[in-house]
Amino acid sequence: MEDLYFIAILPPAGLSERIDEIRKEVSLDHGVFSALKPPVHLTLVPPFKLRPANEQQLIQKLKSLCHFEPFIQKLEDFDGFPEHTVFIRALKNTGISALYKNLKAGMKPYVEGSKNPFNPHLTIAYRDAKEAYPQIMEQYQNRRFREEFLADHFTLLKHDGKRWNLHSEYYAQPSITQLEMGL
Repeated sequence: MEDLYFIAILPPAGLSERIDEIRKEVSLDHGVFSALKPPVHLTLVPPFKLRPANEQQLIQKLKSLCHFEPFIQKLEDFDGFPEHTVFIRALKNTGISALYKNLKAGMKPYVEGSKNPFNPHLTIAYRDAKEAYPQIMEQYQNRRFREEFLADHFTLLKHDGKRWNLHSEYYAQPSITQLEMGL
C-alpha cells in the first residue's frame, strides 16, 4: 500500500480563512464542493504516492531543500483553466520560481515531472465545477482580489483516506555566508 502526499505553500491563517470563505461562497452558490476538501494552498508538487517505508527518506530530502530565501507572494484577482478550474492567481516571482525549480529537481526520485508549465494559484473550484464553470467565471472574472503574504516555508501534506492533513513544515534556511577575518 502507498500513502498519498503533496507539497504546498499554505497562506497564513487569516488569509486562508478569507480564501476559504470565497470557496464556501462558490460551493453554496454553484453546488460544487471538491475544492473544500484540501486546505487552502498553493501547490508546489502535486499529489504523489509513496510507500510508507520511504517516508523518512522523503522527510530528509525535504529538509535538504529548505535553502531558499523567504519571499513576498502576491495574490491578484481570479482566473481559470477552462472548463474545469477557477482560482485566485498567485503572481510568479523569482522566489516562488526558484523554490518550485528546486523542489521539482529534488523530488525527481519521488514524482514524475509535470509536462505543464508552473502556474501558481489557489483553487476555489475544480473537479465537480465543469458544468458550473461558465457561471462561476462570469461571477468572478471581474471581481478584484489583492493580497500578499510572506512565504517562508512549505508544507508536506498527507492523505489519511478521508482528508488531507498537515504532516510537516519546512522553513526557509537562507544560505548564510560567514565573514572571514584575517588576523
